[in-house]
Parts: sequence; structure tokens; C-alpha cells
Amino acid sequence: MPDAGWVVIYSDTRGNTPPPQGEGRVGADVTVVAVPVTDTCKEVVDGLVRRTIPRDTLVDARGPWAFGREALIQALDRVGTGADISNLIELCQAARLRVRVLTPQ
Repeated sequence: MPDAGWVVIYSDTRGNTPPPQGEGRVGADVTVVAVPVTDTCKEVVDGLVRRTIPRDTLVDARGPWAFGREALIQALDRVGTGADISNLIELCQAARLRVRVLTPQ
């Protein structure tokens, strides 16, 4: 793996699409394939529905995830071993990585 430019992580069991290629990765440390959210989403506060969340900007990041090799190494160094990270979104946020989302057409 020392010569690999990208590390692809398959994290979803619902059916992955092929890893992002070419232009989809330009300008980002990480690229993930996502699908638009189609379910109704509600904001709930203290057990009560506050409002319906508009879905037009929501996606479900399913993967695969394509990390630039150096970006992944730096991200893991930044968050260290004591970080409370439970998913790839949290890793990207904690390491301040730029994530490009690709949605199938």
C-alpha cells in the first residue's frame, strides 16, 4: 500500500456502488457516494416534534469512501487514539477533512 494514492473503504451493507473515479475526487480529501434522503425527517426536541426537515439538501452517505492516502494518514494522526470516533463522518469532521459527496444520477 505504500504506493497507493487512494484508500477505498466499503462501510455499507445495503449495496455499494463502484468507488468514485476521476473528477469526482478533485478538490476534496475524501469522496463518498450518497443517495438522496426520501423519507420524511422530523426534528424532535424533548420528545415533541418541532418541525419537518426539508429533504432537498439531505443525503445518506453510504459509500464507498475514497480517502486520499496522505489525507487519511494525517486524519488518523490528528484525531489520535483517544478520540471518540464511531463512524467515518465523525472522523472527517474531527480531522477537518473536505468531503465531496457524489450522488448517482
